[in-house]
Amino acid sequence: MASTTISLRTDTELKAQAEEILNQLGMTLNGTFNMLLHQIVREKSVPLSLSLASENSLYADLLVAEDERINGYVGRSGDEILKDFDLIVAEAEAKYGV
Repeated sequence: MASTTISLRTDTELKAQAEEILNQLGMTLNGTFNMLLHQIVREKSVPLSLSLASENSLYADLLVAEDERINGYVGRSGDEILKDFDLIVAEAEAKYGV
């Protein structure tokens, strides 16, 4: 695959801040731009959203879950969750006569 060089002007401090965040995500600026370009072509839009912020961040949630698993947290089984769901549905059907 042939490659090309893209020249981009941006604020020095902005670039440094972005590189610091990307480094925390295990990414490089070059890799991020390539990923963005691939997604733009594939999705025909700009769907990329990565965040270190805890709210609205799947990545942050995955990091928390990984840390919990490493520290021994097992969580609930799918069967337990489905039983609770069945109970909630049954209670709603009884209450509302559905």
